[in-house]
Amino acid sequence: MLRRHRSALTFVGVVLLLAGLIAAGLYGADRWAQNAVERQVAKNLHSALATPSEPQVSIDGFPFLTQVATRNVRQVHVVADDVGATGENALRLIHVDLLVSEVMTTDWFQTMTASHIEGTGLIDYAVLERVATVPVSYAGDGRIRVETTTTIFGTKVVAQITGTPRLERGEQAITLADPTIKVAGVDLPDFTTTALLRTVVKPIPLRGLPLRLAVTSISAEADALRVGVAADDVPL
Repeated sequence: MLRRHRSALTFVGVVLLLAGLIAAGLYGADRWAQNAVERQVAKNLHSALATPSEPQVSIDGFPFLTQVATRNVRQVHVVADDVGATGENALRLIHVDLLVSEVMTTDWFQTMTASHIEGTGLIDYAVLERVATVPVSYAGDGRIRVETTTTIFGTKVVAQITGTPRLERGEQAITLADPTIKVAGVDLPDFTTTALLRTVVKPIPLRGLPLRLAVTSISAEADALRVGVAADDVPL
């Protein structure tokens, strides 16, 4: 009777040991597959984002092998700096933080398509200045300052315009809301501001972001312009 009891305990122990080894093996395979896909996504995005180095990529969700089996990764978190720095026509962002959803593949993650991308980015004021071709800086209280030369009564003068940046989503451009204009150090009255604003300040374009990203929101901060970005059906 004692021998049978010991044999049963030994059998249970062996089964538990085998189960543990299988579980450890599956966990190891799951982590290996996740790391491999993360590396491939980073490699693909390195080119797509035109960054000097590969972005940081992390994949959410466990187990990962079930996502591999369906060739559909639910969520990928991407963080990158100097986006567009190595591209010729891209609008440069000093930092992006993106959530990439429903990443699908038909060739085992060599190429991929993201159903939706959403996140935030930072655009340096020096970049806005190059795009606008006039001086652009932060003016405090969530407002920006634009300087331009204009002609009033036949005389060239420097105009300083400050305002809250407003996104024109259809045009993907920045205009100024609640503007104030100072010409030759003198604040202009409100009734002249609107008319003069249309002639001296052109919208600042925000087109040319990588990954087909479109700007969805903007806010001025001390060090950079913060933008919300989004895109659908994006090849990676």
